[in-house]
Amino acid sequence: MRLEQLKYLVEIANCKSINKAAQNLYVTQPALSMAINAMEEELQYPLLKRTKKGVMLTEDGARVLKEAQMVLDTIQNWYLVKDEQEYIMEGVVHLQAIPSVCVALSDSLILDLQKQYPLLSIFLHEKTPQHMITALSNSAVNIGITSCFQSKEAKFLHKAEENKLHVEKLADDERCIILSAKNPLSKKDYLSKKDMKNLTLAYYSDLTDDISEFYRKYFNPDRCFRLNNRESILQLIAEDGAAGVFPAKTTGSSLFMRQGLVKAVPMEGMDTKISYYILYPEPKTLSVNEIRLLDIIREQFETIIDRTTNCP
Repeated sequence: MRLEQLKYLVEIANCKSINKAAQNLYVTQPALSMAINAMEEELQYPLLKRTKKGVMLTEDGARVLKEAQMVLDTIQNWYLVKDEQEYIMEGVVHLQAIPSVCVALSDSLILDLQKQYPLLSIFLHEKTPQHMITALSNSAVNIGITSCFQSKEAKFLHKAEENKLHVEKLADDERCIILSAKNPLSKKDYLSKKDMKNLTLAYYSDLTDDISEFYRKYFNPDRCFRLNNRESILQLIAEDGAAGVFPAKTTGSSLFMRQGLVKAVPMEGMDTKISYYILYPEPKTLSVNEIRLLDIIREQFETIIDRTTNCP
């Protein structure tokens, strides 16, 4: 068995597509398929199966993938120079984050890292808070950034522990109502429950979005909009078609906020305090790139989200 076969398996698992993996690896699709077939013949059990959602790992494939990643990471560690300051990040590293954090990271951290390490490719995967822990436990991605109500921190930490994930708090924030700058209510210092009753809430179409459902009862009971992504919601808000509830600091990195098209207004008498957390598995299972990325996020995260805060 060759090391390149392990790399091929990892890329297919990340892409869920042999064609896409072949493109990323700069090999032909037949060559990639032959390499995996040879690997399956040598092991004498299938590693992949085709489904309506794409190419997925079999149960044996998932086990081999996890151990293959550890082998590749171990070999990568052998090349770590004695002086860590001279270590050059290269190759591929995956990170998943909630939508508002993805935008904040893309605008600053990701661009800075790509300039500093041109041989490094960062794959940023968007996940909602409801799916973050499950996604980390069931995929090859090892680092996630999410948020949680401070009042529900104990339950969140317990769930992370059950899934054998380490958790570190990165920063605090507050959920605010995001309004069009055209809306007269955007000029207020805060919004009361009476103010909110006249607003139409726009939020995610994801049925597990219990965060927005928590606030739903305070808005117009007869109408709401459910859209499939954050930018579509902010577009509707900018046009004064609805209001939304988002974290103030990370929403500040949005183009809509930076251009003054929307404003963040605090809510009065509501549970709004949240914290951001970074999650990862046992450190010994992480690659050198992942360990370095963890350190960089710890060091820079609070500065990144504080750059453009619009909520007092």
